[in-house]
Amino acid sequence: MGVAAVVGIYAGVAAGLFAQAIRFVQILIFGGLHSMPQGAGHRPWAQLFGQRLLSSRWHFEFAVVAALLFAFGYAVEWLGERRKLDVPVFEAHRVRAVAEAGALGLSLYYPLVVLRAFNGTFAAPEGGLYAMLIQTPRIFWVLAPALGALLAGLLVRYVSPESAGHGVVEVIEAIHARRHQLRGRVALWKALAAGVVIGSGGSAGREGPVVHIGGAVAASLGRSLALPRRQTVLLIACGAGAGIAASFQAPFAGTLFALEIVIAGFAAEQIAPVVLACVTATVTSRALLGGGTELRPVNWALGHPSEIGVYLLLGVVAGLCGVVYVRSLAWAEGLFEGSRGGALGRRLSRLPAPAKAALGGLAVGLAGLLAPRALGTGIESMNAALGGELTLGVLCLVLLVKLFATAATLGSGSPGGSFFPAVFLGAMLGGTFGQIAQAVAPGIASAPSSYAAVGMGAVAAGATVAPLTGVMMMVELTGSWQIAAPLLISCCTAAAVVQGVLGGSIYQLGARRRGVKLRSDGPALSDLSVAQALEPQRLLFAHYGPVTEVAQT
Repeated sequence: MGVAAVVGIYAGVAAGLFAQAIRFVQILIFGGLHSMPQGAGHRPWAQLFGQRLLSSRWHFEFAVVAALLFAFGYAVEWLGERRKLDVPVFEAHRVRAVAEAGALGLSLYYPLVVLRAFNGTFAAPEGGLYAMLIQTPRIFWVLAPALGALLAGLLVRYVSPESAGHGVVEVIEAIHARRHQLRGRVALWKALAAGVVIGSGGSAGREGPVVHIGGAVAASLGRSLALPRRQTVLLIACGAGAGIAASFQAPFAGTLFALEIVIAGFAAEQIAPVVLACVTATVTSRALLGGGTELRPVNWALGHPSEIGVYLLLGVVAGLCGVVYVRSLAWAEGLFEGSRGGALGRRLSRLPAPAKAALGGLAVGLAGLLAPRALGTGIESMNAALGGELTLGVLCLVLLVKLFATAATLGSGSPGGSFFPAVFLGAMLGGTFGQIAQAVAPGIASAPSSYAAVGMGAVAAGATVAPLTGVMMMVELTGSWQIAAPLLISCCTAAAVVQGVLGGSIYQLGARRRGVKLRSDGPALSDLSVAQALEPQRLLFAHYGPVTEVAQT
């Protein structure tokens, strides 16, 4: 349980770092030098930076807890080595290692406070990336995604080739395939590359790299502590769920994501550590990013009994949208790999990876000329859909452009998540469906905003075939428990449609393409051979002393 809490701390810090890194890239590219505070020279900016630092929430209790953890770990190790505690030596070393990891994780909070204060010195417009884009020359809309993808492609090609991918599939592969291991260094490079891609306007989700970081930290701790595979796998799932919880400040959704998608099982002994990791990650993320949800709250009440049937139909439409989304990503990946698209695919497959990513980014930028709201994560546009501020034509156009832009970004090899783009597509689809439903049946259909909220969860639930995760994600993101009933109907229907048509989720199909077969009852956590079960103890004995010494303690 203590290790799960440490994993949650790192996931919360990673989410904060990733969000601030994306914001920095956005300001640097689309804000430009004019976003610097007005004044003569260096002194006014330094004064503003100092004011931001002084007004930041420093949470010095983190430093106190870190110091206590550090002292506690070394005290336990010192007492254990001198036989003052009835604890084996290797267990005392484990306690010290966990305490050190927790102290380091808490200490990382303070550099992130400095980065947030630094970002706050730029006079960037409110309203997210879209507000910056409308004040930027359109040539930046085209070139920025291409250059960002090119830089990320160079990082992946020459620094960390394993950093490509969406993030979640790699974590699932580490759990369900013994041959695959998550490396902490790879996760950090993936986060950096994905931050450049998303910050420059690429259409990808920020949750994938954070999930990868959470899983990689958990895997690294499992290796350093020489834990059995059963416990290491559970820790990796804790890291993945904590990454979702920290990214969206949604502990319920993070818990269900880990159990429903990553582990694909709901064993009772798995729930407590996953919950602890997700709650710890959420608390840490809120301490850095501030509390509150990013999306507008939605009020809903059943005005007519027949509206339940309308939400059932929305679930079917959302499921079909999920099918198109999953297939478009697979087709784009096949196109750039050369297995699809005929002669064009064969030509693209011969290009270096950075050139493929840049070409995908250029396609995103050109599509952004039609609908700039499709660039980046698009939270501000989702709020506009929830507020009923977008016309039917805009909703349809942004839906189509976002589908194309996400396929171009992820299909060309740029790192980033595939979960949040599905949520965005759901907002546009639900808003479109709600306006049509209200026009066709004004006495039955409620406000389009509620359909936009339900559509978010339904498309995400369909693409991931995880209805409970979709329900809780939208309930927590919007802070509206009233929409739980229509969410359940639409999310379950959408998941059933995708499962029936494709036979698996976007993650399951991605894992199958990597040669990983997921068990229907979760990963094989108990089918260890005797040699595998004794391997962690052998490593500990080799590191801390002979077996006889450990046995005597």
